[in-house]
Amino acid sequence: MNRTEKRNIHYSSFPEDEVKLVKTMMDKMGTTLEFFYYLMNNKRESATMMILLSADDVNLEHLLPKWKRNTDVLFELDKERNVYVIICQSTDSEGVKQFAEILIANIRLHSAHDIYCVVSESKTASSSAQEVIFKMVEKYIKIKDAGKANRVFFTDLKNAEEPDVIYNGSPRLYKTH
Repeated sequence: MNRTEKRNIHYSSFPEDEVKLVKTMMDKMGTTLEFFYYLMNNKRESATMMILLSADDVNLEHLLPKWKRNTDVLFELDKERNVYVIICQSTDSEGVKQFAEILIANIRLHSAHDIYCVVSESKTASSSAQEVIFKMVEKYIKIKDAGKANRVFFTDLKNAEEPDVIYNGSPRLYKTH
């Protein structure tokens, strides 16, 4: 017997493929993030910055390796949906935001549209790798659902109560609504 279940979709409901993105990130990046946290705690290394990025109508697989630094770590999360993460070492929040903006500008030069970008910063290992990934994916899902493409969204993990910030190419930061 085939029964149709009626369910209300709540604001906390996420599409299956987006939820699976969390597992993919944990599987592919979890150990690497833990290593960077170890360095922050024990070797006094600087903050770890991450850029979660996707774009339509362009092959990021060929472009991103050309634009990243040798010390940046690139992860392909979903080849079919063109979703990638770059972990940036030895940079500050302004530097990674500017790099993300440069990435968006370069990707747009290749006729891409609907570029979604979330930047996350971990200055200390007080948040777990899991929390960092959850926060990034949650923000990524929200901006995709809202159609807020071609901008850099910055998520600050040090204060969970603080709203996320949009970095739009100007020297000022704008609070999201």
